[in-house]
Amino acid sequence: MMRINVYNVVNGEKLPFHLPLLIGDIDLMTEDGEVDVWNASSQGPKIKWPVVEGAFKALVKLIPGDNLINIQFENDLLQLRLIFKFTHFQYFVRPVYILCSDDDGYFQGPEDEDCSPDSALERIRLGAMLIQTFTAEKMKEHGFGRQTFQLETDSNYEPICHIFQSRLTLKKAQSMTGSELWAYFARELVTSSTFSEKENCKWYCFMSFTRYNPPSDKEPPKAHGDILHYTKGHTALGGGGLALFGTGNLHTWAERIEEINFRFTDCRKIDRAKFMDDSAYREYHWANYATGLGASLHELGHTFDLAHTPTGIMARGFDDLHKVFTVQRSKMSADHRSYCSRESLPRSFSSDDSEGAMVINSYSRRYQDVCYGSPYRKAAHRRSSSGNSNIYIAPSPLVIKLEPGFRPLKKHSTISIRVQNYDGTETHQTIVKDGLSESISQVTLGQNGKLISKSTKRERHPSNSSTCSSVSSSQSPVRVIPSMLPNSPTHAIEFKLPNIQYTDDGAHWYRSSAVLLKFHRWFNKYLCPESKKQVYICGSKIKSSHGIRLVELRTDPDGLVFHHWEFLLETPPMEFTLKLSRVKDLPPDAKAVTVLAADSQGNILKKKVFLSDFDRS
Repeated sequence: MMRINVYNVVNGEKLPFHLPLLIGDIDLMTEDGEVDVWNASSQGPKIKWPVVEGAFKALVKLIPGDNLINIQFENDLLQLRLIFKFTHFQYFVRPVYILCSDDDGYFQGPEDEDCSPDSALERIRLGAMLIQTFTAEKMKEHGFGRQTFQLETDSNYEPICHIFQSRLTLKKAQSMTGSELWAYFARELVTSSTFSEKENCKWYCFMSFTRYNPPSDKEPPKAHGDILHYTKGHTALGGGGLALFGTGNLHTWAERIEEINFRFTDCRKIDRAKFMDDSAYREYHWANYATGLGASLHELGHTFDLAHTPTGIMARGFDDLHKVFTVQRSKMSADHRSYCSRESLPRSFSSDDSEGAMVINSYSRRYQDVCYGSPYRKAAHRRSSSGNSNIYIAPSPLVIKLEPGFRPLKKHSTISIRVQNYDGTETHQTIVKDGLSESISQVTLGQNGKLISKSTKRERHPSNSSTCSSVSSSQSPVRVIPSMLPNSPTHAIEFKLPNIQYTDDGAHWYRSSAVLLKFHRWFNKYLCPESKKQVYICGSKIKSSHGIRLVELRTDPDGLVFHHWEFLLETPPMEFTLKLSRVKDLPPDAKAVTVLAADSQGNILKKKVFLSDFDRS
């Protein structure tokens, strides 16, 4: 009799999320087949999952408390006891489906797909559970256990997705840019009476009104920039408390758990004459699902204070999200070519148009970030400048860099936004609200830095203060003058890269991102309230009475992580000195960097620091 093995969970393990991933194999088997998996405790349905060359991956839905999980292959049965223990965090992620005031809420998709609001809620809800599972598995890779964020649930601890009816009309919403939609919904959601606990949530939002409408008398667009040009009501923006995404590829997402494997291996091509293709030039339904779900996680990552990184989800690694939930073949036989075994293809390739092949003609799969500032964008630009005509660089997507946090507007709040537009221009917008008064100042600069336009509505001038900097990620940054602090210890605990094996290519958390999430307030149940003083910096000194856990250096103004120090010992240092001699991989000609520091209670400081302020001893 064959034996079923599960490697990544143990019998009796406690899990803080709803949808565990089971990874295993069948002893002495190298062929394909199927396993049946079901939760006997919830009387859930049997779901078939493929066995690929003897290996399988399966997902099963847990209910609160004990769960008896059955895995059956032919006549062999393996039973696992898993315990779902809800975390009861103060802070949570809130999925929302946004409708216009005069629209029925149906999203765009093929006629044979259910594109109703009810279906949208189920697809988003399941997608949220999948990225919650992904985060837990990838935090475990770093040795942090299965830490993850908490989703908003009902009284039975079932994850929920809200419908929110906006005041915007469909015509108005589809005439707005991505940054305008983000700013509008950021204000509307936080001032709405529909929701409670608005200060404790990160909004994970999808717009129902995304519409792709290319001209019928021309060839379907191939370039990503052209596809976006014909798409209204779409964006991929995240920061502060809001991650906002379009629904152009929501029809490729799974609605039920039993659909997940099919959706992540669906080799039907997107008809670009009718539907938006946002797949990193891979064109298939599975690729749109992987990129769409992964990009939404990338934007949610920005709300968790994560910056762009050299690799991983906060670079362009989210395109590989499907690899976490499917088994990749170790070889590609002729019989498998028609199956479209995408995992064995290189990251940059071209091929002829044939059945089951990845067709991109002269276009390469480009690892350009959804958000502006990815290192891959610069590398691709250098390749293009070198005269390589096979490299196509599409215009960068519309993005936003949010400087402040996202909280209900109080007596005085400021939001500063910088947007890189498709045509190369930059728009800077500052929104100031003081009581019932609000002013919006907007400046647009050309590619050469010259002023193109400037406008101000209901202008207001807040006063500034000059104190030692003590800024949380949930507050608006204020330009301040640092003061002196006592000298730091004579030595710092340097970070040494642990032996981390990333099993799914780019689908991982970069090391410093994982450390930040480990201590983040959305990933923990801290008993003490948020500190008023929090983490602060004066000159080259960073200090927190709770102990410093992470110091991360990011390029300025792009915000790409290039160096960090982590402190994981039981007793972390209370003070850290920024010494220039300790900094590795400093960008050439850099005059300033953005410093992020996090302490043991999830308090976070983000501040621009000039290199001249670093200790040079």
